[in-house]
Amino acid sequence: MKVTITTTTIHVPYLIEDYIKDVIKYNRQDYVDFVITGDKKTPAQAKEYCQKLQEKYNIPVLFMDVDDQNAYMEKYPLLKGYLPWGCIQRRQVAILKAYEQGSDIIVLIDDDNYIACEDYVGHHLNLGKTVDMETVSSPTGWYNICEDLQDRQNRKFYPRGYSWADRINEVKDITRSNQKIRTVVNAGFWLGDPDIDAVTRLAAPIDVISYKKDYNYALEKGTFSPFNSQNTAIHRDMVPVYFLVPDIGRFDDIWSSYIVERVAWHLGDYVSYGQPLVKQIRNDHDYWVDAYAEEMGTKMTTDFCKWLRSIELTKTTYLECGIELFDKLKALVDKLPNDQLPYKNRAYVNQVIDGHRVWFETMRAMKVK
Repeated sequence: MKVTITTTTIHVPYLIEDYIKDVIKYNRQDYVDFVITGDKKTPAQAKEYCQKLQEKYNIPVLFMDVDDQNAYMEKYPLLKGYLPWGCIQRRQVAILKAYEQGSDIIVLIDDDNYIACEDYVGHHLNLGKTVDMETVSSPTGWYNICEDLQDRQNRKFYPRGYSWADRINEVKDITRSNQKIRTVVNAGFWLGDPDIDAVTRLAAPIDVISYKKDYNYALEKGTFSPFNSQNTAIHRDMVPVYFLVPDIGRFDDIWSSYIVERVAWHLGDYVSYGQPLVKQIRNDHDYWVDAYAEEMGTKMTTDFCKWLRSIELTKTTYLECGIELFDKLKALVDKLPNDQLPYKNRAYVNQVIDGHRVWFETMRAMKVK
C-alpha cells in the first residue's frame, strides 16, 4: 500500500511538517510520501523548504515548481494546455503524479488545513477495503453532513454546494444501518472555519467546536451530499472520474463530488465522512468575490443532480462509467430548449463536460481501463 498526501500552494507549506511528525509518530513513514505543486506566485523558498523536510525526516517530499510541472506534463499535452496557472486546480497535477507513481490512497489537503487529530493517515486507511460501517439514507435523496458538526452557537448550517432547493425539504426520518461496504472516498471534517458557502459566511459565520460522533459513516446509494477537495482521501480506482474543472468558480470540487457519488452508486461503492479532523484557519478571502464565484453552481446544482440521477449507467469501471455518464449528460443538455437552459447556463455545463473529457483522454494516455 502507498499513501500520498498532496496539496497546491502559493506559500511556503510550513504546515507539512506537522503531518510528517504525525506520520512518524504512528510509524507510517514506510508507505507515505508527499507531492506538492506550486504556482507562478509560489516563492522559491517553498521548494527549498520541502527538500530540507525530506532530508530531515527521510520521507519523500516532492515539490513541483513551474519548470518541474511543465516538464512532467509534456507527455500529457492536452491536459497541459487545458490547466491554467494561477488556480487551485493545479492540485490536479499532484493527483496525476501520485496516481502515476502507483499510490493507492491520495489525500488532498489545502494549505490552510492544520492537523487536528492523532494518526491522521490512519483514519483514511479503510479506503478500498470492505469494512463494517454505518450507512445513512434519506427519503429526500439528500443528507446534511454538517448536522454532525457542532457550531459554537448551536446554529444549523450546510456544506458548500449542498442544493439550496433541498435545504427546505430536509426531513428527520433518516434511515441508519450497519453494513459491510467498500469506500472509495473518505471526506474528513473541519474544526474552526468549516467549508460552507459564502452567503452563510457573510450572514452568520460558523465556528465548529466538535464532531458529534466518534466514528465514520457513509451515505447510502441515492443519497447525495457534497465533499470538497480538502482533507479528503480518494482511492486510486475512482481517480479516472475525479477532475477539478478550472474556471467554473467555486464548484469544481463540488460537482466532481456529485459525479463520483453517482458513479460509485452504480459500481456498488461508497463515500464516507467523519475523521480525520483538521482545523481550517482560512487564508484571506473576499466573501463577496466568493459569493459571485459560487453563483452559477448554486443556481444549477439542483438541476445538475437531477440530471445525474436520471442517467442510466451500464459500464463496469470508473473510467468507462465516466465516459458514458458525460456522453449521456451531453445528449441530455443538448436537447433542453433555451427557456429551460439559457445560453450562460448551457456554457457552464458544457465547460464541465469538456474538462472531464480532457481528463478522460489523459487517463487513456496512461492506458487506464
